[in-house]
Amino acid sequence: MDESTDINDTAQLVLFIRGVDENFEFTKELACMRSLKGTTKGCYIFREFQEGLLTLKVPVTNICNITTDGAPNMTGKKSGFLGLFNQNYPGNNAVFLHCVIHQDALCKSALNMKPVLDAVVKLVNTIRSRGLTHRQFRDFLQSVQSEYSDVLYYTKVRWLSAGCVFERVWQLKDDIVSFFHEKQCSAECEMLEDTEWLSDFAFFTDLLCHMNNLNVKMQGKNQFIDDIWAHLKAFKLKLNLFAGQLAKIDLSHFSRLNSIPSVNEEKLKNYEDGLKKLHFEFERRFQDFSAIQAELDIFTMPFYVTCEAVKSDLQLELIELQSNNHLKQSFLNIPKLEFYKSLSKVSFPNLISHAQKISAMFASSYICEQVFSTMNLRKNYFRSRLTDEHLASFLRISTSHFEPQYKELLKMKSQFHSSH
Repeated sequence: MDESTDINDTAQLVLFIRGVDENFEFTKELACMRSLKGTTKGCYIFREFQEGLLTLKVPVTNICNITTDGAPNMTGKKSGFLGLFNQNYPGNNAVFLHCVIHQDALCKSALNMKPVLDAVVKLVNTIRSRGLTHRQFRDFLQSVQSEYSDVLYYTKVRWLSAGCVFERVWQLKDDIVSFFHEKQCSAECEMLEDTEWLSDFAFFTDLLCHMNNLNVKMQGKNQFIDDIWAHLKAFKLKLNLFAGQLAKIDLSHFSRLNSIPSVNEEKLKNYEDGLKKLHFEFERRFQDFSAIQAELDIFTMPFYVTCEAVKSDLQLELIELQSNNHLKQSFLNIPKLEFYKSLSKVSFPNLISHAQKISAMFASSYICEQVFSTMNLRKNYFRSRLTDEHLASFLRISTSHFEPQYKELLKMKSQFHSSH
């Protein structure tokens, strides 16, 4: 669930559902879109959520997880959506999660990157904001047969933007210096010739590339929560590895920083401290996922969890499962969902139910962000008078996996021209 404003500044709340049936067949659809005409306080979001559920006729007890962007109006424990949900549905078992991709982007705040980022953005703006300079720069890149044709703009709201901008400027840094020297404007790029500044730039470029790789792994369709959590855990281990290697002056995974001659030890110590702060930020921000670690382990590796440490309704079934060598071999040879689908519904009803719950969870609101991109294309400057009802229909059709039954729809019409 997420909300964003359209071109008319109307806040649109979208709710996506992922349901799983007893045969592990998945349905992932836009459940509803609700328009918030006034403020976007938690009480109004909760009201629209309730009305959306009434329209869908979905019982609250079926909801195993709600994932939001983590904004205060969503996660507030008193007047936010989370607090109102718990007050109105006491005893519910829904797991509330903060979108992993949003949190990953927010973790960058632990890095003291602003001085470098400001300098890079200023450099890019110097090139791209002046028409003549921009044309001359692109012609210069073409004349030197550069691999790239331009520098990229930085956009704060885009998850991968900073890393992509840094990487492109790093690739073009020599060409940028040559271009400004040729124009006798060397002051515009003097930081690219400063070894101290370049080492900071190289470190952040390397680190942001690692973070972008993680971000890309967490995006895309059909992403399940256990796979995304595995990527996050791996990245936290990588941060520990990077910090330990920097302490030993080992720059194996920082190729750009390694290309800077004679980086002093004080700088490396600062980078090491930055990595430790980033690791701490990851630990702090992803506590909601750490809280369900045991439940994820039961789904991901049921043969290796300790039966005493799980809920009582799963203990006996886990013992039966772990004692069956045939099932253990089957688990290793086929995909997880196929394995749970093959289990006996009589012998393992609770384990199957648990697997359905975990596989239905959303780890991010990525799918909502995709819908907002579609919304901005559909309801644009030239179609700003599009009604909320028509916009909701557009979004449902553009995101749906269902195929329209055209023949059945035609039969419902009393007359139609076959020649058309």
